[in-house]
Amino acid sequence: MITIEKIDYVMNVTSTSYEVVRKALLDSDGDVDKAIQIINSSLIVFEEDKKEKDSIDFNDIKNAIKEIWELGNTSRLSVEKDSEVLLNISLTVSAIGMIIAPVAALLGVGLMSTDLLGEYVFKITMASGEVIDVKEYILSKTRR
Repeated sequence: MITIEKIDYVMNVTSTSYEVVRKALLDSDGDVDKAIQIINSSLIVFEEDKKEKDSIDFNDIKNAIKEIWELGNTSRLSVEKDSEVLLNISLTVSAIGMIIAPVAALLGVGLMSTDLLGEYVFKITMASGEVIDVKEYILSKTRR
């Protein structure tokens, strides 16, 4: 039997919504401990899925730079770490391979872990002066 006390208790312990707690209690036949376990395990899976979705690797960055470059009117590519500019290349050159090569060398030819890659900021400056953060560009595409 599911009571309001059980619902309140599980909501307080798990910090989840009424609907989630109610479903977990129904799935566990009113067993509070089992409901908490169900909620916690589903939250872990959700967080892992979110991390996987939000992780960016070198190929994502390389492809995003190419996409933005192909849109035209790109001016500069800069790579920063700890607010220090490590690489600043003009993108007016027509060969994108010449532009990607130094970035690949800087990042260890894509062998760098996602954690280390997260320390770098990739920005493309358009001819209009607009600055595009490459990682935000990638994440906005994956969330669509």
